[in-house]
Amino acid sequence: MSKKSRGKQNSRRSASLPKPAVVVTRADATTRATAPLLKKSVPSSWQRAYSLVPVALALLTSANSIWNQFASDDTQQVLGNIFIKRLSNLPLAFTTSVWSFVSVDIAMAVQSYYRPLFSVLFTINYALFGTSAWGWHLMNVVIHATVTAMVFVVCREVTGREQVAGITAALFAVHPVHVESVAWISGVTDPLMALFLLPAFYCYLRYKKTGRKYMIGLTVVLYLLALWSKESAIALPLVIGYCELFHFTESAPLRSRIARVTVWAALFLVPSMIYFFMRQEALGASLGGYDDRFPLGSALATMPLATVKYLLLMTLPIGYSYQHYTTPVASITSLNFLVPAIVLVTLALGITLTRSRAVRLGAVWFICMLAPALLAIRHFDAQYIVQERYLYMASMGFVLALAVGIERLSALELFRGQERAAALITLLLVLMWGPVSIAQNRVWHDTLTLFKNCVAVEPRSPEAHSALAGTYFAVGRPREAEAEARLAMEIDPACANAYTNLSYFSKQAGKLDQAIDYLEQATRAVPLDGITRVGLATVHLNLGLLCSERRDFDCAEQHVVLSTQLWDRAVGWYYAGEYYFGQGRYEEARQMYERATKHLPSRYAPIHRKIGLAWEGLRQADQARDEYEKYLQLASPDAADREDVQNRLSRLPR
Repeated sequence: MSKKSRGKQNSRRSASLPKPAVVVTRADATTRATAPLLKKSVPSSWQRAYSLVPVALALLTSANSIWNQFASDDTQQVLGNIFIKRLSNLPLAFTTSVWSFVSVDIAMAVQSYYRPLFSVLFTINYALFGTSAWGWHLMNVVIHATVTAMVFVVCREVTGREQVAGITAALFAVHPVHVESVAWISGVTDPLMALFLLPAFYCYLRYKKTGRKYMIGLTVVLYLLALWSKESAIALPLVIGYCELFHFTESAPLRSRIARVTVWAALFLVPSMIYFFMRQEALGASLGGYDDRFPLGSALATMPLATVKYLLLMTLPIGYSYQHYTTPVASITSLNFLVPAIVLVTLALGITLTRSRAVRLGAVWFICMLAPALLAIRHFDAQYIVQERYLYMASMGFVLALAVGIERLSALELFRGQERAAALITLLLVLMWGPVSIAQNRVWHDTLTLFKNCVAVEPRSPEAHSALAGTYFAVGRPREAEAEARLAMEIDPACANAYTNLSYFSKQAGKLDQAIDYLEQATRAVPLDGITRVGLATVHLNLGLLCSERRDFDCAEQHVVLSTQLWDRAVGWYYAGEYYFGQGRYEEARQMYERATKHLPSRYAPIHRKIGLAWEGLRQADQARDEYEKYLQLASPDAADREDVQNRLSRLPR
């Protein structure tokens, strides 16, 4: 082969992968001017401490969470999760949803969370610690400290400045917004995702600097592991796309930059397709479910308000809570849309004009990592539109930009010693945020303290009082429960959850007529619109089931059907099927169950038992047999109804 032909072949081969580029970070003018002084004045021992201090801070500010109990979802995800109690069930983590173990509660079964490594972690935790809460909390703390170390490593690689990386990691370690992800056992999904996502980004950065192609493979594999931890890792390709277009190669021709982005997109397509295929097989829906809480237009209009709320949570160390009630914005002409939009546009312009690449990258990282949560707010109730745990990974971008600002501020002539000034400012922030984090850890002591804090933070939130009412009732304090539910109703007479809670309390006390009366009050007090329809659908469904118990079947059917019309969801169709089945109307019951299957994970076994029972009631043995066999194929070996289905199957005529 001639030299000329070999040269052509090599050029074609090199074009198939993104070309490495030396990572050149344009430091601020003041930083460049003082760089030689920094290098001389900072001892090597202090440079090493830059990476150790943040880890120590992470451990220090989260250690007291180890004495907490199980809170909120932990009681089900840990104590009631039969799948995590056997290591032999590990393969189920990759073929089922996070909530698939709750087969008796169809409302939880429809949750579209596919996070196999989360389930793997919980299975390992159970094998190590059983039901001892301290061990689970300890694991969360260790993961957070490890992520903090990776924040330092990644930021040092991005900026080339130990001081900026150290400040960023220290602020990340102590920020109170991370408490929800660390002190809450079930909130570990974001730190777990970060445990793989940050190394993936680091490997990309190392490839850009060294050209070692195996780093590309590591980036892709770690990205898949991050996706298996939490679906919001899908944001990483967006960040890398920005880096290829603007951060590292902005002087290169646009065509060349677009070509690099295209190649990286192709590389990320493989693990993304693997993830979505596995998700499709496990859930039956690759992107979300059918649980929209309010219209798309309202969701889009609410995004600026939610983003500003997230920025305030990053900036002001107050008001941290499990709930941040956010009324969905109905129109783009509303001040709740216009004011936040103006604030965000102003910030974007300021960041665009800044001369610091690190600040711009921090802003892009923040918004990209937050984007999945913003795009999903249509699926959240108003009290959960803004959730602190979604800031865990996004916050790295914010504190990186803040660290650059601290470095720039300390370089002013006002401060004689740059390193000391930067250290002092950082120390002040640590002393401001650290104690707040330590105090906030105690909020997560158990479910009751958690929802008491929600009320303390937002005493005029009807949803906070409603949630506290449900918690009081669950721990055997019905008087406090009723008082909180009534207070929620007084604050907002249109709060559907308050009526639903009072109805439930009455039903549990054996007062059926009073339970029905509360729900009938709700149908008159809650106006119907695109935002309240979800609460009203729940009211009508419960009212229908209660009327059925009172044997007022015409009224029951009317409310059950109205519930399904207001909100197209699996729970509505399923309970409509239950109503018709109880009346011996098996064909109508079968149709309702069949409609429910369209909204359920493909591997949800109990629905096949229900359809089989309906076919059996219709005396269609072959169809009943098919459904029972599907149930046995999908149900776990220790499923409660397995023996009943086997007995029914054996009795069917052939």
